[in-house]
Amino acid sequence: MIIEKILGNLHDIDVKGRKLDTIDIEWYEVNKKILKKDSSLGKEIGIRLSEHRKINDGDILYMDDSEIIAVNIPESEVILIEPKSMVDMGTMCYEIGNQHVPLFLTEGSIMIPYEKPLMELLDKKGFNPKKEMRKLVNGVECHKHSHHHQHEHE
Repeated sequence: MIIEKILGNLHDIDVKGRKLDTIDIEWYEVNKKILKKDSSLGKEIGIRLSEHRKINDGDILYMDDSEIIAVNIPESEVILIEPKSMVDMGTMCYEIGNQHVPLFLTEGSIMIPYEKPLMELLDKKGFNPKKEMRKLVNGVECHKHSHHHQHEHE
């Protein structure tokens, strides 16, 4: 089965007794336009999205009267940090940004994929990081860009 567009999200519809089949898509795969995956019920699914958009947890890839195939972003090891102030938040984001790792926000906390050296750095800086299993969703978009400088030469 080839999927070319997202039909909606499980959070917005009533499943109404349909059989729910899921496809695990890792957090680092959500921006890919082409994927090949097996569903939890063993169906081979090709994803080739016609529009460029991020895949989200709960996105519906297929739906008929009897079944729904939806995306599941599985939990993974994360570093969870809960800033105590805006100064803490800014300082943490600065430290994390210097490491060029993805950043995920929840109400009141920051999550990043677990890396032991970063965990040790954040602990050393006094941010009290915790290692937990969580879904990495709500990532902060990082737009790559280049700088073009115009110089006048005499």
